[in-house]
Amino acid sequence: MPADRRIYFSAECDEAARRLGGYAAIDRSLDAFWEGLLRNPYGFPKFESDWISFRYVITKPIPGVPSLVWIFTMTSDEIVLQFVEEFSGY
Repeated sequence: MPADRRIYFSAECDEAARRLGGYAAIDRSLDAFWEGLLRNPYGFPKFESDWISFRYVITKPIPGVPSLVWIFTMTSDEIVLQFVEEFSGY
């Protein structure tokens, strides 16, 4: 990931995180995500249609934090975490 790429949390993500107990409660679920962004930022699954495009990551459950799906968008200079919710399976 380029050193000058910035990471933001959208207002929708802030609200979704609040419903899950706040970022302090779920922040640890992002540890592997940050590492993945450093290694291969374009290696995450991508959903694309005529109207929308986003990437996502599904985290494994860790003590105190359920499995979560994080939805994000990415450009050459920023990553925006758009939404998070508990992942209930396929």
